[in-house]
Amino acid sequence: MGQLVLGGLGGPRLEEIASVEKAQGPATVTRVDQRRAATITASITGSDVGGVSGRVDDLVSEVEKEPGVEVRIGGIFEQQEEAFSDLYLAMGIAVIVVYIVMVASLGSLVNPFIILFSLPFISVGAFFALFVTGRDIGLPALIGLLMLIGIVVTNAIVLITFVEMLKGRGLSSREALLQGGRSRVRPILMTAFATIFALIPLSLGLSGGGIIIAEELATVVIGALFTSTMLTLVVIPVIYSLFSDLGERLRART
Repeated sequence: MGQLVLGGLGGPRLEEIASVEKAQGPATVTRVDQRRAATITASITGSDVGGVSGRVDDLVSEVEKEPGVEVRIGGIFEQQEEAFSDLYLAMGIAVIVVYIVMVASLGSLVNPFIILFSLPFISVGAFFALFVTGRDIGLPALIGLLMLIGIVVTNAIVLITFVEMLKGRGLSSREALLQGGRSRVRPILMTAFATIFALIPLSLGLSGGGIIIAEELATVVIGALFTSTMLTLVVIPVIYSLFSDLGERLRART
């Protein structure tokens, strides 16, 4: 190696201008952002991608790294984080769009705001259903929550719209809520339970094909729809009554 002539005939030999010795080194050098990098890959054998991601984060944090060494987690974990961020953004946009549509349809700023109080009940039933069935909070679950933003508010819309109609006929807020609740509880329960019963075979995996994504999505929809329907019939009238009393007090003062 040291006898290698540089620059053709008559040029200096390599050993004259450099020290040549044998040593071990990488066959190829990979660079990311102009920095030397090494890639470690592995295959996930389980279905709990989120759990594996958390375990990898723990392992990376436990490793002692030399100064200047940086460890980045990529692959499916990076894609999952990006998908989660996109879904969170989509949920926020969906809530805003639903509110705007209700304002345009109902002609009020307060009633749509009251109806949006039914959305927090989604997470109660969804997380409880996932906990009972032992399933993960993954992308299918978040997709189910995104779908429920438009589904759950329909029960509150049906109730509040009928209550407003009764108030327009001269009934007080309390009388309108009581009569509206008695009149609309049956159709609200019928539509909710019809959807729940239709999704039970899918959540149990009886549809065949082993579609895990559909099972998690159906589980979230069933749990969230059940709790949101029950709580909507109780909490939404209470919130509507509070806002109605507050509005009457403000009108009395002005």
